[in-house]
Amino acid sequence: MSFDTILDLGEIGEQTVTVEFDYQPAERQTRDDPGCSEEVEITEVLFRGISIHSDCSADTISQLEQEAFEWMDGERDSAMADRAEYLHDLREAA
Repeated sequence: MSFDTILDLGEIGEQTVTVEFDYQPAERQTRDDPGCSEEVEITEVLFRGISIHSDCSADTISQLEQEAFEWMDGERDSAMADRAEYLHDLREAA
């Protein structure tokens, strides 16, 4: 998954970058499995198609992880709204 965001790149100022990440949703604990909390791993940070991931500080990566969680929340909200609209349309058509 990926999203675009603005990063301060020092001498060239604030620029748009593409952040690619892997998302692991939370899994509930069961009798046989301890479960896990949701996780995000930033896999790439691209500026104009060039990887700058290794140049990003740990603080920047943490900030991007938080943005990725927020992006996922927005995607879930959007999917739920789309589903509700779809179900509403089905009921009206019946």
